[in-house]
Amino acid sequence: MTHLDKDCGCGCGFDHEDCAENEAGECCCEESATITMVDAETGEEYQFAVVDDFEFKGQAYCVLVTVDEEDPELVITKVVQLDDGEEGLMSLEEEESDEIYAEYDRLCEEAEVEDEDEESEEE
Repeated sequence: MTHLDKDCGCGCGFDHEDCAENEAGECCCEESATITMVDAETGEEYQFAVVDDFEFKGQAYCVLVTVDEEDPELVITKVVQLDDGEEGLMSLEEEESDEIYAEYDRLCEEAEVEDEDEESEEE
């Protein structure tokens, strides 16, 4: 299991005291939230951009993209409650992975069709 470092609630991985604010006094990282995840087995840290989230069968999921690699990789994780009451992210079990990725693909295709419909209506 992996976990978020600190979290101000916007997904940036920092407490708001540590988080830079924009001119409106809002957390500036809300626009491009990045998090550091730590592999519980190896202790290795990974940087991810939070790009989406969705719910499926009553479970929340977070969609991440690697930021430190030449070829970015999309990763979907479960949002879970940790023992200390904080939210964390957990890797998907192998058995559920195909179903979750297929659901996200379906949601993306559905959103793409809706966007095309909206563009057609505007013309």
